[in-house]
Parts: sequence; C-alpha cells; structure tokens
Amino acid sequence: MWNYSLVLPDFVIICTFMVFYFMQPRLPVRINKAFLIILFIDILTIFFDVISSVSLEYFNNVHPFILRLENTIYFILFVQRNISFFMLTNLIVKKPKRKSIISFIIDFAPFFITNVIIILNLFINTIFCISDTGKYSQGPLYFSIYICSFYYVVISIIYTLIYRKKTSHTYFAGSLVFNFILLIGYIIRPIFPQFLIMNFFTLITIIIIYLVFQNPTLFLEEKSGLFNIKAFEALFNELRFNKSPLILGFTIHNYNDLREIYSNTQTDIGLSLIGNYLRQTFPYLISFYLHDGRFFVLGKNSSEIDFVRSKIYQRFESSWNTGEDIDMYLDINFTQIDQKVFSYSKEIVFTTLVSTLNDTGDQNHSKLIDSECIQNMIVNKKIKRAVEFAVEQNAVELFLQPIVDARTNKLISAESLARLRDQHGNLIYPTHFIPIAEKNGRINALGEQMFIKTCKFISEHDIKAMGLEWINVNLSPLQLLRPDLSKRFASILNEYKVSADKIHLEITEESMIDFALLQKQMKFMTDLGFQFVLDDYGRGYSNIARMKKCPFVNIKLDMEFVWDYFKDKDKILPMVVQTIKQMGCTITAEGIESLEMAADMNKIGCDYLQGYCFSRPLSAEDFVTKYSPS
Repeated sequence: MWNYSLVLPDFVIICTFMVFYFMQPRLPVRINKAFLIILFIDILTIFFDVISSVSLEYFNNVHPFILRLENTIYFILFVQRNISFFMLTNLIVKKPKRKSIISFIIDFAPFFITNVIIILNLFINTIFCISDTGKYSQGPLYFSIYICSFYYVVISIIYTLIYRKKTSHTYFAGSLVFNFILLIGYIIRPIFPQFLIMNFFTLITIIIIYLVFQNPTLFLEEKSGLFNIKAFEALFNELRFNKSPLILGFTIHNYNDLREIYSNTQTDIGLSLIGNYLRQTFPYLISFYLHDGRFFVLGKNSSEIDFVRSKIYQRFESSWNTGEDIDMYLDINFTQIDQKVFSYSKEIVFTTLVSTLNDTGDQNHSKLIDSECIQNMIVNKKIKRAVEFAVEQNAVELFLQPIVDARTNKLISAESLARLRDQHGNLIYPTHFIPIAEKNGRINALGEQMFIKTCKFISEHDIKAMGLEWINVNLSPLQLLRPDLSKRFASILNEYKVSADKIHLEITEESMIDFALLQKQMKFMTDLGFQFVLDDYGRGYSNIARMKKCPFVNIKLDMEFVWDYFKDKDKILPMVVQTIKQMGCTITAEGIESLEMAADMNKIGCDYLQGYCFSRPLSAEDFVTKYSPS
C-alpha cells in the first residue's frame, strides 16, 4: 500500500544526528535547543508515520480507535514539525519578539486551528477517514494540513527576507535554502501520496541546518578545545542580566611575546592545557577562548565569581608543563563587569567587554567594565560612524597649523591636519578618530583624502604670497604599507599640477618598525621629489643610527619632550638638538605655548616652531583669511 524505501535510511540518519549532537560540546542557546526539538519531533513523526501506515495495512489486527489515534498523533506531529522549522527560522533571522495580539495571531493561529481540526478526527472525520474495511481516504478538511504547511514555510521565507539585515549572508542563505527545500517537499508530497516522501525532504532540511547553523567546528576553537568568540557572542546575547550572571575574563600577559619565547607549538600546547583545566575544574561554567591569549567563563551565579577568580589565579601561580621538561610560566590579567552596566544594551556591553579584554600591562591587574567604559565605547561607535561617513562622502576637513621660523617668528610652513565632524556638527580630533580609522582599515582612504585636499589647496591659492614654502602632510604607518603609494601620489600631483617639493611627508617613529620597507618606500617617494619629516621624535624608540640611514630633512621634537625640558632644564634636549643638526637635518619644536618657550628653543638651535603661541589649527578658509596678503 505504501512505499517505505525512504523511511529506514531517514530514520537511521536522524538518529545518528541525535547521538552525535549529544556527543559534542554544545551551547545552551535557543537555536541549539530548537534544533534538538526538531530532531525529536522528526524521529517521532517518522515513527508514527510508519506505525500508522503499517497498522492500516493490518487493520484487522488493530482496534479502530487505535488506528484513529495513531493517525491523529502523526498529523499532530506533522504540524508540530512545521512550526518547529518556523520557530527555528525566527531565531536564525533574529525576529523581534512582539507581544501584540496581531503578531500572536499571525504566528500561531493557523497552528492552533489546524490542531483542533486534527484532534476532532478522533470523533468525526475531518482530516482522514478509515472505513470498516480499513480503507484510508482523505477527510473533508484534509486540505487544512497543506494550508498550514504552506503558510508556515511561506511566512518563514518572508521573515527571512524582511530581517535579512540582521543576519549574516551565510545565515540568510541557509534559512532561505532549507525553507525552499521544505516548500518543494510540501508540493511533491500530494503528487506521490504512496511514498512516505516528506521525511526525505525534512532530512535534507535537517542536514542543511546542521551544516550551516549547528556544525561544531563553527563554534569550537581548535587550539584550546573551548568555545570560540562566535559561540561567546551567541550565548552572551541570551544571558539574562537580571539574574546576575557570572562573567569573568582573563588575558595572558604579553601573549605575543610568549609565543616567540616558547615557540608556537609549545604555546598551543599550553592553551590546550588551560582549556582542559577550565573544563575539568569548572564543569558548571561554559569556557571560551577568544584568540590572542583571551579567555572567558560564563555562569549563572555571579556570587561565585570571587571563588572562580581565586582558583584560576592560584593555578596560574604554578607552571604549565608542556612536555619535554618545558614549564611555561604565565601571568594573567582579569576583566570583570560592574553589575550597573547591565542597564545598557547587550550589544554595547559585549563590544566593550571584548575590546577591553586585552593585556592591561600590569601583572595581576584587574579591569572593571563600568559605566565610564561603556560611555567611551558609545563615543567610539559614533566616531566610527563619522569615519565611515567621511570616507564615503569625502567629508574629511582640511585644517592647517602654522609653522614659523624660530629666529623671526614669521610663517614659513604649515601642517595639514584632518578633522571630522559628528552628526551634530562638532569637530572630532585626530587623537580620537585616527586609532579607530587604523583599526577598521579606513586610514588609507582618509590619508589620501587629506593629500588630495592639500594638493587642491596649493593649486588654488598663492601659498608663496602667504609666506608658505611647503606644507607638511601626515602619512600613517599603514599608508606606507601600500605598494602603489608612490604611483598614487604621483598621479594626484599631476592631476592638480603641484610640485612634490611643495609637500613634506611627516611620518612617526612607529613607521620605522619595518625599517627595510620604510627605506624602500622613502626611496620611491624621494625619487618623485618628496621630502620627509620625522614627527614626534622623543616619544618612541628610534635612534640616531637609524635616522642617519633615512633621508629626513627635518626632525620634529614631540611636545612632551619639549615640555619636559622646561620642567627641568637639563642638557639632554640641547645635546639631542645639536646631534641632529650635525646630521644635516633642521629641527621643529612642537608644543610652543609662549614667547619665552619660543626664545629658549631658538637659543638651543631649533629652526622652526609650532604651537598655540602662534596659532591653533585653522580651517583652510580661516587660514587663507588670516595669512593672505591684503
């Protein structure tokens, strides 16, 4: 009567998924629980599909009510399976929970109505009919099963499309695919009623769900064997802050240096040992490794945090033996959350938490995520949006700060400075947005905008009449990594018909980390006619020997270096100035705030001065107004 050829393989594979699910580490998150429910319901649906079909074939040996009951249970499970896939889709696309009556009716009314119709079949023929001879036929309301099935798969596809911006491309595609597979199954099932074919399509759907959303490799970190940052974010977003959960992070001090000291292999073994320790010592907690020596443990009870922290700290007082008589000694820094920050959104708390979980510099130092940290993160997010806007809309603004001759205090040059504005039109300064632009990869675009606008300024104004012999433009260390930097800048110079000697390129000591690359780039740029300035000298780690190997024409003394001289006038700064002068470089002193400071810097041999004593940075328009000849 029915063809069972597809059922047994389906059943075995689903049971295999079930066993494998319980064998693997799994997160207690809603999407995993929803998947487990689908597996249970699918197994039961297949079981009752077969049992009810076999009973009908041997109806003489089965009580008529049992026949009705078995088929009724099967249809209830069939509908339950439909809504289970629908509920999983809601979790995947992060459909917001709405408590309105209309939303409830849209989501659940067809389910309840269809179940009522199915249950009534125990007493009257609604969905199916079974004659006295055991003949099985469709009831007058059999179509309601298909209406319900089509309804939930269609609304799942609609929700996937509506909330696609809330999900990743992988999750969006996965949700669409498995719902379309179900839709095809619901179309084909009535065409081949003699085959128990719907179970085959649900099996394909479950395989897709597993590969896209449940595959353990998606959530496990290989080196430590713990859950990864993706798993951490998923579970963190489902924490109930009102229950005061335990949230504790710790970072291995100087992690990157340790990888060089102990080797990558030994360090990875150490990470595995730490992972095993956390799992065995705190089986009631969920442990995560977020790369770069960063660990997290999450639990339900924050009252245990002092105990957990103490145990972890005590363990790290001892070495980690990685074999071959190698003992790793590791220091750690803890990160905790002030309970007061739970009033903020989970998104901002999570972002702050992960960004703060880094090496704080001091052994056994503890970092507390408080309201101030959250507010700083909120400000940084606004700055990030301003950076994105500036890049997309070419909205970076050109400001210029005068540089004067130390002997005459007359204008001789200016430094080109970038400024952004927030959504309210307030200025954002480079110290705030440059680090963010470097982290999100936008610094190259911003730097090029500044170079273009500086060239445009030079081409549109008589800078010589203003007293300007050149303008300094800052180059980020990341810009120097671009292999096409010289060609790109040459193209811009040609477009605006600006001579390269009108621009001096400022680089910081940080740019000298990759010295070979720096020399290569400087060679390309000097061949075009550019001249280089070393900015913020005295802040970093550059030395005279390295500086001699680079074609700097000017060295700018960091303002802190200059200010320290005026706090305690020793001979260090004058000696540095004379040494640099002997190399053939001119010197600019930054941070000059008074005429007395200017006079002293002139005395010790500085050639140029820059600071608020002469002018704060001015917008390009104000600079032209102030310095253009009458």
